[in-house]
Amino acid sequence: MWFFLFTLFFQEVSAQHFVRGVVVDETRRPLPGATVCTYPDTICTSADINGVFEIRRRTPARKMEVRYVGFETKEIEIDLLDPPDHFHVRMKPADKYLDEILIGEDRIARDVFQPVQIIGRDLFETEAAGNFSEALSRLPGLNSISMGVGVGKPVIRGLYSNRVIVTDHGVKQESHQWGTDHGLEIDQFRPGVVEVVKGPTSLEHGSDGLGGTLRIRPDPIAEKNRLDGRISGIGKSNNNHYGVGANLSASGEKLFGSVNLNRHSYADYRVPAENFVYNTFELPIHNERLKNTAGRESAMSITTGFRDDNHLFRISFSEYQLESGIFPGAFGLPNAYSLAETGDDRLINLPKQEANHRQLAVNYTRIFSGEERLEFTAGLQRNKRREFSFPEFHAIPNRGSNERLALLLDLTTVSLDAVYRNGESWSAGVNFQNQKNEIGGFDYFLPPFETLRLGGFATRKFDLSERTDLSAGLRLDYGRNKGERAGRKVWDTSGGVIDSLISPEEDRQFFNFAASTGFVHRLELLEGLEFSAQLGKSFRIPYPVETSANGVHHGTFRHEKGLPGLKSEHGYQLDLGMNLFRPGFFVAFSPYFYYFNNYIYLRPGASFSPLPDAGQLYQYEQHDVIYAGFEIEWEVILTRGLSLNQGFEVVWNHNLDTRLPLPFTPPASVRTELKWQNGLDGSWIRLTPYVAHRYSFSQNRVDRNELKTPGYHLVNAGIQTVFPGILDGLQMRFQVHNLADEKYFNHLSRYRQIGIPEQGRNYTLQVNLPFTFFL
Repeated sequence: MWFFLFTLFFQEVSAQHFVRGVVVDETRRPLPGATVCTYPDTICTSADINGVFEIRRRTPARKMEVRYVGFETKEIEIDLLDPPDHFHVRMKPADKYLDEILIGEDRIARDVFQPVQIIGRDLFETEAAGNFSEALSRLPGLNSISMGVGVGKPVIRGLYSNRVIVTDHGVKQESHQWGTDHGLEIDQFRPGVVEVVKGPTSLEHGSDGLGGTLRIRPDPIAEKNRLDGRISGIGKSNNNHYGVGANLSASGEKLFGSVNLNRHSYADYRVPAENFVYNTFELPIHNERLKNTAGRESAMSITTGFRDDNHLFRISFSEYQLESGIFPGAFGLPNAYSLAETGDDRLINLPKQEANHRQLAVNYTRIFSGEERLEFTAGLQRNKRREFSFPEFHAIPNRGSNERLALLLDLTTVSLDAVYRNGESWSAGVNFQNQKNEIGGFDYFLPPFETLRLGGFATRKFDLSERTDLSAGLRLDYGRNKGERAGRKVWDTSGGVIDSLISPEEDRQFFNFAASTGFVHRLELLEGLEFSAQLGKSFRIPYPVETSANGVHHGTFRHEKGLPGLKSEHGYQLDLGMNLFRPGFFVAFSPYFYYFNNYIYLRPGASFSPLPDAGQLYQYEQHDVIYAGFEIEWEVILTRGLSLNQGFEVVWNHNLDTRLPLPFTPPASVRTELKWQNGLDGSWIRLTPYVAHRYSFSQNRVDRNELKTPGYHLVNAGIQTVFPGILDGLQMRFQVHNLADEKYFNHLSRYRQIGIPEQGRNYTLQVNLPFTFFL
């Protein structure tokens, strides 16, 4: 206590010098997260969401340096005799400077004009969520479908799975994303910058881009003759989680490279509940711990490349591995014995799942005269998902004491993208993708299949005036799905054959087109106010799981059955936007309206599965639907360093054929955060406390046979401590999630349908140590 009183007193009586300003691009748009450093006695900070920054110093600053990914570094000499009261730093794009950024890979993946949110590493560290997509759910319009702690997949405006695209190193990720229990197999502690595009992105990516795109930027190239590094650690109390990671990035005159390593381990997690209901059976939860939800996660990536004034070549290899238990109370035949304690809450027992994702990405950019450039991206992915169990759990006769592989899905994807760009005025490109999926195991869900996707696109931008831009684009696509006839028999508990599961042979071709037009207008009467609109036609080719699946998907506790002959989805989507940027204030409003023809979705049916270890039958169906909603986010600087941020989101949908809502729709929610940036700001310590509250409304608009979910309040709090004098600034974060130990249900959680609430109170401690050496 005396220590903090002395620190505060010392700060008040010491002479103070402030460096304040705002960082914007050439169109006067703020650059949130820009790094601002002052010298001597290096003191750095990051610009807030409005691009505003403030640095407090004991001695006057002689020089200021501003950095932002994709822009030239700007150095400003400060006149000690007459220092400015406020700096207006306008950054210049670095498209022609390969030694500063990665040419061709920092472009925003979007169709015409769409709001793009750029998310930095700070968000993932502040949220300290269980997975990548759960961390992103802090943003309005984004949610996460989860299964326990380590598995989650992103939801944008109520759309998910094959309607949301995720790219890493420019390669569209393929990891059985159709399954709601198949998480996004990307280490959340690796990405430095993520671009979030809400709305259709079919022009550049083709099928699947109806909901939006999450674009993970490549690791930034270190400055010439420099080594940047980072060592990190994390621990969580709820499930005794611990993790360690290391990142290194180095660069010479022309060669560069980076390495990322992360490993995490967690035990069974705690929930504020003592029982649950599955298939009409009420079963216990011993000591409020979900048995066999422990897991281990590891990830690595290595990148090397070459650059000069006109060429950039980069090759990257990454591998992600996950081994996690599956809660036995909702797997196979209900059995209270399987829920008995083992005495080891870190034990990963049967049933369990293993996922392995390997990716090789090659990027090449050739710069021609002016702003013309040619970009190539090639990707090879291998995704293996295995589920292990006992045959008797599924009423399958035991075929051998060592046969424990219940299900194998082995997916290989080859992709190639080529784009020619003439600055921002026009672009044209082609995409190719081929997939092959093999299966194995004693259980059955999906037949072997192969897919082919081939498409081409072109976009054109028109500058109608200094304040108004118009753009348009067109895309043509061809697709083919080919699946084998496959299935298995169905046995009763006495071993007699009572039925069979069959997926018919499939060989179908699809032809589609996408088109989009949009504009942005910046008002002259009020600087910082702009309006945007986009009208587009998009499409999605049905994926083989939607036409051929026929079996129990145990990760989601249901029997899923495909519908042969499904047609392509067609979306007609209108996105509007209003943004206002003013000093100390920011607001963004994004309403949208979507009409989908032949929308494909999985719906809970009125009949039951013939399998003894399954309950309700879920059937893929196709109907005309409407999606509508909006997001609004605003932030205001209340006083020096104290900011208030609030985001509100609403998703509404309606099935025009059944006159009912669609299942698995996220409820409306509002999130409020109060942060005191550098509340205690000294030369050797800086503290930033925050408190956040989220209210999720009740979800009573549900499909037939779908459970309603009550609303809830959730409070999180934390504090970040930075020690500037230790290398490049030792960082420590302490957070409390679910401060009140609230018992609540996530409507999008796969555990919701069996009455299991979300995690209870969780304390988190993170330590990050960045460092730099000159070579």
